[in-house]
Amino acid sequence: MSDTPTKPPGPLHRFLPSLIGLATFAALALFCLSRSFPPLPRELTLELKFPSGTPPRSEPLVSSGTFGQADFLVINYLDRTTATFSYDYWGFGGPTSAPVTFVPGGRHILRVTMPAFDALAGAPKTATAPLRLEFDGRVILSQAVAYHPRLSDQITFGENPVGGTTAGGFFRGDIFTTAQREVRGTPSAFFSWPARLGTWLAAKPGEVVVAALLALAAAFLSFRTQRWLAHRRAAAPAAAQVFAGHARPPHAWFLATAALCALAFAAVVTGGSFRFNVPESFGSFYDYQAASLMHGRLDVPSAAVDSEAFAFGGKLYGYFGPTPALLRLPFTLFDLAFGHLSRSFMLGYYLASLAAVYALLVQASRLLSGRATWPAPVDVVLLVAGAGLGSTLFFVSSRAYIYHEAIACGVAFALWSAWASLRWLSSPRSLAWLGALLLGTLSVHSRPPVGLFALSVLGCVAAVHLWSQRQAGPRAWLRPTAIGLLSVFGVLSFNGLSYLKFKTFDGAPLKYHVQYHPERLARIDGKNFHLANFRYNFDGYVWRPNFLFRPTFPYVFIEGRNPNDYPLAKIDLAEPTLALPYAMPGLVVLAVAGGLFALVRWPAARRPLGVLAVAALPMAAALFMAVALSQRYTADFCPALLIAAAFGLASAELLPRRLHRPLRLGLAGLTFVSILITAAITLHYQGEGVWGVPKEVTDRYQALRKTVDTVLGFNRP
Repeated sequence: MSDTPTKPPGPLHRFLPSLIGLATFAALALFCLSRSFPPLPRELTLELKFPSGTPPRSEPLVSSGTFGQADFLVINYLDRTTATFSYDYWGFGGPTSAPVTFVPGGRHILRVTMPAFDALAGAPKTATAPLRLEFDGRVILSQAVAYHPRLSDQITFGENPVGGTTAGGFFRGDIFTTAQREVRGTPSAFFSWPARLGTWLAAKPGEVVVAALLALAAAFLSFRTQRWLAHRRAAAPAAAQVFAGHARPPHAWFLATAALCALAFAAVVTGGSFRFNVPESFGSFYDYQAASLMHGRLDVPSAAVDSEAFAFGGKLYGYFGPTPALLRLPFTLFDLAFGHLSRSFMLGYYLASLAAVYALLVQASRLLSGRATWPAPVDVVLLVAGAGLGSTLFFVSSRAYIYHEAIACGVAFALWSAWASLRWLSSPRSLAWLGALLLGTLSVHSRPPVGLFALSVLGCVAAVHLWSQRQAGPRAWLRPTAIGLLSVFGVLSFNGLSYLKFKTFDGAPLKYHVQYHPERLARIDGKNFHLANFRYNFDGYVWRPNFLFRPTFPYVFIEGRNPNDYPLAKIDLAEPTLALPYAMPGLVVLAVAGGLFALVRWPAARRPLGVLAVAALPMAAALFMAVALSQRYTADFCPALLIAAAFGLASAELLPRRLHRPLRLGLAGLTFVSILITAAITLHYQGEGVWGVPKEVTDRYQALRKTVDTVLGFNRP
C-alpha cells in the first residue's frame, strides 16, 4: 500500500452529485414549462402596431392546433391602410369582418373573443363557440364558429408554425398586451412563471415525477462516477507515467499525408489544370490593396472591388482586411504576377494550416507524456487527412476568389496563433504570447470571426495566468494583465481600421455598401448582427441535417433552410449550408467525444480545453447572430474543432491497448465518410453553385456526372 495520504474531497466534490441532480431537474422543469401554459381567458385585449399594408398579403395574428386540425385568425390587407380580419376553421374556412382602417406604425386596440383561447384538449367541447372582434371600440365581427381543441402549447401569436394556405409565416407588425409586454410566438407574455409552474405541477404530475426520477438518476450516476474515478486515481499511476510516447518523429507520415491533401486541393482550386499563374474572377482585390498601401492609402480603384465596394468620402473601399495584401507587398514591389496570385496563396494558406494541425497534435502528445515525445503515425494521418480533405479547409478550394482566400488566410494564422497561446499556457515565462498576439491580429485582419477566436484564446490564457498568480502580488499580475489587454486591442484594431476608412467603428457599415438600397437595409435594420438570428443560424451550423441523397453523382446535396420558416430572423444572405456534424462527422466526433474523454481521464488537458471552450464562445455568438449564413463560414469553427480533436486523439493513448485498433478503425471510417461528403459538396458547389468558374470547369463537372451515372446505370434527365 502507498504511504501517500489520500486527499480528502473538497466541498465541491462532496456536493457535486446533488448539484448535478438539481441542475438536471431544473433543466427538465424549464423544458416542460416552455410547453406548459394555463388556459387563456376567453377574451383578450391586444394592441396592434400595424405595418404598411401590402395586398393581397394575409398574415397570421393567432394560430391554434396542429396541421389538419387548426384554427386561424388572420389579417387580410386590402390596401396600404385598410384590412379585414378573417377566421379559418381548417378545411372549411370561416367568416370575415367588416373592413377597418389603420395607421401604419400606429397602435390600435383589438378585443378578441376566440374559442381557441380556452379550448384545451380534454375539456368539455361544444359544437360552436362565440367569435367576437372589436376594433378601436367598434364591433366588426360577432358569430358562432366551429373550432378544434388544442394542447396547452399549441397556440401562437403573430406566427403560423402550423402550415396551410390561410396566411404567410408571420405578422410583420407588433402585438402587445395591455401591460405593454410584446406578444410573439407562445402565449408566455400573458402568464407569470409562478402561474406556469403551478399549472405544470397541477396539470402534469406525471412529468414532475419523471423529471424527479431522472434528476435522482443523474445524481446517483454522478456519485458512482466520482467514486470510480477516485478509485482509478488511487490505484493507477499518473497519466504521464502510463503513456510513454513514441520516440520516432512521424514527419514522413505528415509530409506524405499533406502532399496528398495538397495534390487534391491544387487539382480542385485550379479546376484540374494545375495552372497557378492565372487571373481569377474577383481575385485581384488584394493586389490592388497592396498597391494602395505602398502609396499610403486604404482606398482602391473600382476594378478591385466592383459590386462589393463601400463608397465613402468620394472613395471606394473594401471591407476585407489587409493581411493578404500585406503578404503580397513583395510581389507588388517588383511588379510580379499582379492579379495572378490567388490560387498560389490559397494553396500556401492550406499547407500552413495542415502544418499547424500537425504542430498542435505534437503539442498535445507532449503534454500527455510530460516530455519531448511524438504522436502515433496513424493519429497524424487521421487528423491531417480529416482536416485537409474532410473539412471546410478543403471546401474553400472550390473557388479561388477573395471570400475564400480571406477565410483560408484567417484560419491559417488563427491555428498558429492558438498553437503559440497554448505554448505560453504550458510555459508561462516564454515569449510565445508575442507570436500569438501578432498572428492573432493578422488573423483578425483577414477573417474577423476566426481572428476573434485566436485572440480570445490568448486572452483566456492570460486570465489563467493571472488567476494562478493571484497570491503573488501586484507585480506578478502586471504581465498577464497587459497581455490580456493587448489581445483585446488586437481585436479592436479591426474597428480602428474601419474608423480610418469610414469614420465609424462599425467593421462593415452597410449603409455605404453599393448594393444595399434602403429597402434591403430596412429588412435587417441596417445592422450586421441580430439576436433574433440565433435560432436560424444555430440550426444551420450545428443542428439541422440540411442535406438529401439523390441517385445521381455526387449523391449528397445541400438543401438550405428558408429564413421565412423563422419569422423573427433578419437574414440578408442565406446560402445552402450543411451543419458541422453532417459535413465533417469525423472531426466533430473527435472534438466532442475525444475532448470529453480527455476532460474526464486527463487532468492536465482540462485547462487548455477549458480555455478553448471559453474562447470559442465570442466567435460562435457572432456567427449565430450574423445576418448571413454560408457553407464557407463553417471554416470559422474549424480551428476550435481541430484543437479539441488533437487533444482527443492524444488522450486515446490512455485507453487499454485492446481498444486502440477498433477505435482507430472507427475513426478512420468516420474520416473517410467526411472526405466523401466534403468532396461531394465541394465539386457540386464548384460545378453548379458558385459564379465565376470557367466554363470548361463546369462542363468537365457535368461530363463527370454523366459518366459516373452512366457507368452505375442511372438515367439522368
